[in-house]
Amino acid sequence: MPTDSPSYDLVITGGRVIDPANAIDANLDVAVKDGRIAAVEGSIDTSNTTRIIDAAGFVVTPGLIDLHTHVAAGLRKPAGEDLMVSPDVAGVIAGVTTVVDAGSTGALNIGGFVNSVVPQAITRVLALINVGSIGVTSVPEVRSAEDINHAAAVEAIQSSPDVIKGVKVRMVTPGITALGIELPVAAKAIATEAGVPVMVHVGDISAQDPVAAELTPRLLTGVLTEGDIVTHTLSATVGSLLPEASGLLLPEAREARANGVYFDVGVGGSNFSFEGARRVIDQGFIPDTISSDITAMSRFAGPVFSLTECMGKVMSLGISFEDAIRMTTSKPAEILGMSDEIGSLSVGVGADISILELVEGDFKFHASNGASGTGTQAIRPVLAVRDGIPMPSDYGPRPWGWLPSQNDQFARPSQAVDSDDAGQPAENAQAAAAVTTPRTDG
Repeated sequence: MPTDSPSYDLVITGGRVIDPANAIDANLDVAVKDGRIAAVEGSIDTSNTTRIIDAAGFVVTPGLIDLHTHVAAGLRKPAGEDLMVSPDVAGVIAGVTTVVDAGSTGALNIGGFVNSVVPQAITRVLALINVGSIGVTSVPEVRSAEDINHAAAVEAIQSSPDVIKGVKVRMVTPGITALGIELPVAAKAIATEAGVPVMVHVGDISAQDPVAAELTPRLLTGVLTEGDIVTHTLSATVGSLLPEASGLLLPEAREARANGVYFDVGVGGSNFSFEGARRVIDQGFIPDTISSDITAMSRFAGPVFSLTECMGKVMSLGISFEDAIRMTTSKPAEILGMSDEIGSLSVGVGADISILELVEGDFKFHASNGASGTGTQAIRPVLAVRDGIPMPSDYGPRPWGWLPSQNDQFARPSQAVDSDDAGQPAENAQAAAAVTTPRTDG
């Protein structure tokens, strides 16, 4: 006697499923029921499914995680935000399901972030509290010890453990010249008392002060411990992991890694160098995670544009597409201590899924200093599924969409998007409609 077909809310069919957490790389279907992964199998019966997405020709992954963003839009200005983006601009409309705000706010204004920004987002939003009491809503965030409120920071973390996952500190002037090693020590003290990791920005992008180079080795082995994070691993600024004189990776970086410290890319506006990246990677030091460090300035003007662009940029240096997926799914989930919630397609976990297109071509990637690198692959975000609900991506940050420039074959329309919330130009809307997307039924 025939049995009833299983009932699903959503099935994504025909895609190449890459799930590093479960060592899966195969053409499979993914079923969703009640906002959770219900099955990852070949040829799932869809006869009793509410919605079907045909992902043939695309890649289906756990929802991408951006470990370093600045998504506190709306806290600085009532309109005309020129620094932060909204969580969904960095998140679901860019194919990313989880974003971590890295220090945009501190102990005295993170309440606005937790209570106002996070609830309005479709994207899952987490945060690292800045050691400076008001974060980078005002730069420089640390001028003296008076800008750090240990007790208030600990209280904030303990009051919102579901959102605040760590502490962020930037090793930049004037904080490092005023406080020296005591600046990261103060951040580590907050993190230790609250039971969370600390993320440290290395490289003095503010003034290139020589004191930064003196402090970084001490930071790596004298302050950071297992579970902490170094961001801007591929920078070449003063105080990065590359001493200017030798160009050789600091030995303390390898020691820190052996001690359990993680290393993140954090492309950012000024924190990535092709020359520095090649030196670091050529010495066999591969970052653990790829993140964007996206801001309003770097989304449209570059060099960030999106997390998927940052993934392509790192892939142009020899990192495989499969490793780039791991570096934006299972690994950041591990670092956040959330592997049972995000970063995989394990049956029973929340249905956060990214659908991507891996595009072959001759692409040009850019750094803030004008240097460029070329790659043969780029990634276009196609669709994000958040808690089981499909959230189509928008047109993209460039006049022609999401992909990097490719042999100048993309004409640049005279009317370009210049605001996070601006609609795409009319001539671009037609182009967007012509872009191949998964077919949906239901």
